[in-house]
Amino acid sequence: MIVIAIVSAKGGVGKTTITANLGVGMAQRGLPVTILDLDPQNAMQWHLGGLEQGETNGISLLTAARAKLMDACFTSPFGVDFLPYGNGGEAQRIRFEQVLEKQDTWLRKKLQAAKLPGNAVVLLDTPPGPSVYLQQAIHAADFLLVVVLADAASYSTLPEMEELISTYGQRSNADVGSAYIVNQGSQRQLAQDVLALIADRLGDRMVPFIVQESPQVEEALAYERPVLEYKPDNPAALSIQKIIDWLLTGLKKQR
Repeated sequence: MIVIAIVSAKGGVGKTTITANLGVGMAQRGLPVTILDLDPQNAMQWHLGGLEQGETNGISLLTAARAKLMDACFTSPFGVDFLPYGNGGEAQRIRFEQVLEKQDTWLRKKLQAAKLPGNAVVLLDTPPGPSVYLQQAIHAADFLLVVVLADAASYSTLPEMEELISTYGQRSNADVGSAYIVNQGSQRQLAQDVLALIADRLGDRMVPFIVQESPQVEEALAYERPVLEYKPDNPAALSIQKIIDWLLTGLKKQR
């Protein structure tokens, strides 16, 4: 089992979209994929479908000691299993976060107890910035993918993200690798200038393929489908496919 956490220092960078499409692309390659939505916005369901209207179950409701992750698992029509965050109300969210704060390894132990196949890939979608969810994800992950945009605001958050990775990684006593995905790349000069700065700062920790800006990504979300299924030949989808190949090749070498 490989656990990959998709994280960001700021919101609005397309992190959930990237997570959903990475999962679908890996499933298209025959891998068993499970996606966990650790973001209280509970937005992954709109990318993967498979939930009945009004469904409230999700990972945030698993606060009972004997609760199992798979108790909240749904099957997406796009080939992946996923656990939504759930909608149990504000009081339940607070209870769940209290459990996570008291048990640093809650998620890691739940994943181990799930006994997923040896070749399974687990993707963790987290809320932006520092949180108990990010801490849990770093404790559980084998690798971190940080999503940024090719803009000045994202570039300015790189030191913050590096500090979060270092701080939470030290707490977990884990040597977790990481790389950065640049989303919504364009040919505008400012974007190209920022890309050059990001590449200079990160070196080989910048994923060598940029997810290209495409209006079809938003169209896919409107139809509650990942863009890899909606328009698999558009530039954004093709970029994500290359990132998947790069990622799986690198992780295979590390194992």
